Amino acid sequence: MPGWRTSKKKPAALEGHYRPGTSAGVFLRERWALLVLLAIMLLGATLRFYGLSVQSLWGDELASWDFSGRDSLSQVIQGVRSDVHPPLYFLILHFTRPFFGDSEWALRLPSAFAGWLCIPAIYALGRRLYSEREGLIAALFLAVLWAPVYYSQEARSYSMLILLSILTSYFWWDVMIDLRYRRELPRREAVWYVICAVICAYLHYFGLLLVMLQGVALAALAYRTLGRVTLLYIPVVLAYLPWLPSMLHQFRYSKENGAWIGEPTLQALPDYFQFLFGRSGILSLAAWTLLCFLLIRGWDDLRPRRKGGGVPPGLLLAAWSLGPFVVSYAVSQSSVHLLTNENLLVSLPAVYLLLARSVTRTFSGRAAAIFQGTVAAGLAAACVAYLLFSMDYYTTPTKEQVREASSYVVGHEGRDTLVVRCDTDGRLDYYLQTKETDQRDSVEACEAKDFPKIENRIKKGDYHEVFHFISGTDPDPQLVSLLQRDLRPVDYERFRGAAVVVYKVGKPAPSVLPDSQQTPANPPPNLPKPPPNPLKPQSPADPPEPE
Repeated sequence: MPGWRTSKKKPAALEGHYRPGTSAGVFLRERWALLVLLAIMLLGATLRFYGLSVQSLWGDELASWDFSGRDSLSQVIQGVRSDVHPPLYFLILHFTRPFFGDSEWALRLPSAFAGWLCIPAIYALGRRLYSEREGLIAALFLAVLWAPVYYSQEARSYSMLILLSILTSYFWWDVMIDLRYRRELPRREAVWYVICAVICAYLHYFGLLLVMLQGVALAALAYRTLGRVTLLYIPVVLAYLPWLPSMLHQFRYSKENGAWIGEPTLQALPDYFQFLFGRSGILSLAAWTLLCFLLIRGWDDLRPRRKGGGVPPGLLLAAWSLGPFVVSYAVSQSSVHLLTNENLLVSLPAVYLLLARSVTRTFSGRAAAIFQGTVAAGLAAACVAYLLFSMDYYTTPTKEQVREASSYVVGHEGRDTLVVRCDTDGRLDYYLQTKETDQRDSVEACEAKDFPKIENRIKKGDYHEVFHFISGTDPDPQLVSLLQRDLRPVDYERFRGAAVVVYKVGKPAPSVLPDSQQTPANPPPNLPKPPPNPLKPQSPADPPEPE
């Protein structure tokens, strides 16, 4: 079909500026696009690789450190079964740690590299769907906006998920075009699509959801070649079968323990849109305005220009933007809650591509290129200014300050200090365990039933001081009551998402606990409340409100 293999022809958006058939014009255009892309990649690399160790690792990142640090691959996979994610990211981290170590920047380096690769990847996808201009603008937005920068600096799978969602869509487009119009399955593109789809599904369950939605869309658009569509997805299904029992186990475990978070409300969609733009009202308004112009002036992006004229890329991008939300919203109404900003990051490239297309469709005429470039550069400059000055991204903590709280404990504890902490699999040891404190005596206590362990340890060790290390979640109120009933609080150090309460052992701890059937005692009012848990309602990934 004419007009729907534009990626292998000269981009139509630039035809008015270079004479068709002039090799010199094509060379200059390609050279200019390459130089601009390299400049954007340099800017994106600076924003992603600078300050990788500025902020402390928080709870989920410490879980990545824990899972990836197991001795063997089987132990890594077995540990991940207690998590809510597929194993591939933790396996990648497991293989990179022997080369780079397990420092903060080293754990975040694979994510930063994947986030950097997202820039040329979205350029290639935008160029294939539209033209070089849309690809460059989308790459510029992805390079400077807060969400992709933040997740490129987090030891989690989200930046890799964004990258693989772009790559799967890139190859899916060629497969769809050939199946729909030529009724042939392109071998090279099909092989690359299968590889990227398997990786995407093993990185995150919303990556699996995207692959499933792509399969449904491909079956609908190329319904005359369902046999070839089925043949395409058989390797994906076979590759995922070994993990299927573990996935079902994770879903049952998560549902029983309430590990899934999210609110099944339609308000999650506009909230997610603001999240993609750093919760900046000005940037979100500018993006909404441009997208409205896309609907007004570029309506042909969302419908075929003529009957049988082909599949409009804008319609597919809109489906990509909304499909994961619709599915997760429906599931959240009847089962586990899946509506989180992190899960919906799988749709981030589609939103940025639509925004890039809206910039090119808003302006037309001889001076269109000047206006488009000005608007794109202005928005990018506003994003960088918001990131650096309004948010103070590289200086203001947005994650749980586990490192800072641990440093306080390490710097103020003595030989007669007992550390009471509540963590999973000793993950706080990442910061607490040092050569000078290898012999530290600590006790894990999360609930009131653990209080006898604290009693016995105080008696046996003749301790005169207790540090209660609070991180991530609020402690059991009854445990706090018991600590304050038998010990004397003398200091309280508060950090973002963490706190350290210092108690003096003023009198022997009682040997008998209150009857469990009795009403638990309320914490005395003289102890300051712990800092709010950043996971509810605002996660560490959410940017702070600018002052």
